[in-house]
Amino acid sequence: MAASSPPAPAAAGARRGPAGPGTKAMVCGVIGVTLLPTVYGVVLSVLLGPAARAFGLVARSRARREGTGAGRNAVIGIATGAVAFTVAAVVIVLTLTGVLFSGDDEEKEPAERREGPSVQVMEDRSGTLPRPGGAAG
Repeated sequence: MAASSPPAPAAAGARRGPAGPGTKAMVCGVIGVTLLPTVYGVVLSVLLGPAARAFGLVARSRARREGTGAGRNAVIGIATGAVAFTVAAVVIVLTLTGVLFSGDDEEKEPAERREGPSVQVMEDRSGTLPRPGGAAG
């Protein structure tokens, strides 16, 4: 029987198993920024932004503590999470205060309608309505 050789050590920075917090931070941040143009995306970005920042800070501190250079995804997650949260929060505040979607309805209406209520007078051709002077048709 031939002796089997021991498995080779993992390369520096290589991970086995589920994604680390740096990758989670990057995914949360990128999804938060990508969904910003949608209504539900703005609400989700308020949640995904802080999550990306938290995962990113954990991953960055872990990378510094272990002395590895695996903090690139963490930095991307922190940056995109901050952008997603900030833009979403500004959009929500402006929407709630009515600044973003308020419009001047006067500009959309024709000039005749801006002057006030108008009454359209129609001529009675049937002869059944009384005349203003009291005499009938």
